[in-house]
Amino acid sequence: MSFSKVGESQERESEYVGFNKNALSTNIGIGGLYFTATGYYERLLQQNKWQKNISSFVKFGYGAEAHWGGGGMYMLAQYGIFTGAKIHHLEISTGPNFFISGDLKGDFAPWSAALGWRVQKPGGNFIFRMGAAWPEAIYTGLGVSF
Repeated sequence: MSFSKVGESQERESEYVGFNKNALSTNIGIGGLYFTATGYYERLLQQNKWQKNISSFVKFGYGAEAHWGGGGMYMLAQYGIFTGAKIHHLEISTGPNFFISGDLKGDFAPWSAALGWRVQKPGGNFIFRMGAAWPEAIYTGLGVSF
């Protein structure tokens, strides 16, 4: 290995800008006659997992749902990963979900999952996301990281 290659490698490592560790966000979702609104706290666990552009996180949410026959409240916790080193990221998460009130309480498996697109610049504060999830249906959301 040449000295120039070592210098380039060290320079790239010193230029790395990571993501902020904490985030607050809100999502709204729609699925036919089913509507949701959810607030989240998210904590970044690890960045550059397995020496790749993969970051892991946990998030905790509290939300409300409304549908033709009524509505209710739910809580969820998810573990997830997002990929990518720049602004656009694939985001996947899953974890337990509990309907704590309303007519959906006890009718569904207590599990949640999400697959979506996340826009967040490393070191930046703004988060935009959209995707498909349960219990949120087709969602879009905004957030801030700190």
